[in-house]
Amino acid sequence: MGAVNETITVELGDRAYPVWFRDGATSELIERATALATTGRALVVTDETVAALYAGPFAEALRARGARVGLLVMAPGEAHKTLETVQGFYEAALATGVDRATPVIAMGGGVVGDVAGFLAATLLRGLPFAQVPTTVLAQVDSSVGGKTGVNVPAGKNLVGAFHQPAWVMADAGYLGTLPERQIQSGLAEVIKHGALADPALLRRVARTAPALRRGDATALAQVIAPAVAVKARIVAADEREQGERAVLNLGHTLGHAIEAAAGFDDAVTHGEAVALGLRFAAHLSRARLGLPADDVAALEGALDAVGLPRDWRRWLTPDVIARVARDKKVRGDCVQFVLLAGLGRPRLEPIPLSELSAAAAALAA
Repeated sequence: MGAVNETITVELGDRAYPVWFRDGATSELIERATALATTGRALVVTDETVAALYAGPFAEALRARGARVGLLVMAPGEAHKTLETVQGFYEAALATGVDRATPVIAMGGGVVGDVAGFLAATLLRGLPFAQVPTTVLAQVDSSVGGKTGVNVPAGKNLVGAFHQPAWVMADAGYLGTLPERQIQSGLAEVIKHGALADPALLRRVARTAPALRRGDATALAQVIAPAVAVKARIVAADEREQGERAVLNLGHTLGHAIEAAAGFDDAVTHGEAVALGLRFAAHLSRARLGLPADDVAALEGALDAVGLPRDWRRWLTPDVIARVARDKKVRGDCVQFVLLAGLGRPRLEPIPLSELSAAAAALAA
């Protein structure tokens, strides 16, 4: 069975759910969405870009099956992942008529999935939820695991909830319309998962980088599926990030601060910020934990192969460091960084806030 026709299960007891990997499975998606809409209603959440390409026709197909479908469309981009957007969706959803069995179906990238999930977690105290991720980033990471939320001026994802989907359909057919920069952004999360638990995945990314960057569906599926398998194992062991799941934040502590400092605009994508955070974490790991130089080279080599940014040192500004100090991973007077003792050997390393600036300055030098 090829990677475009696989199923990975996120094992959460009676809330376990499948992640289906497909290629051009529009009919199957319509069947599964119709089955989820048990009372004949559904909400499809998307953005303006995906509405024109996929979500509008998908909503019409559900209506042709007799469902009452509210199509909720947001402006694209991280800057619109806000409480204001969710408030507008609350009002629109209630105006269309919903009940507590109405599923929210997210069709789009990570921003759409986070907003739709938060809508589902909070409207009527919880609605069913499904993910149809249409970007590499969303397929490999944000659609799996149940984290939902929005940004506020103080930082990224500081308001949110855990709300697991009923299912995820990761269809490679959606990836062919992505620009190269979005593919690169998603591959940062693939590389992160490889560094955490599957070093062979780093080598595969580096080896197949040209095909990945041009959006080859088979090549992408062959790195997305094993990366999701890593995340599914970690989420199953620690759903609400009380321990092991925290390692999934590798590269994100600095990465989120960079995104916030950049104003959540197109100057830096999420994946680009994570790539910068991964490079920083690798060098911090070498300084504090003795991460072997060959492991640093393997991680950075994979990032280089897919064309992700390298200039992490210039982002170690007072503003970015101050934002790191406000991160939700701060515990008391320490920031919990995810570091690597070796590839496949993550560790949580508390760094006192009083030492953070000095540690960053030493690395930058």
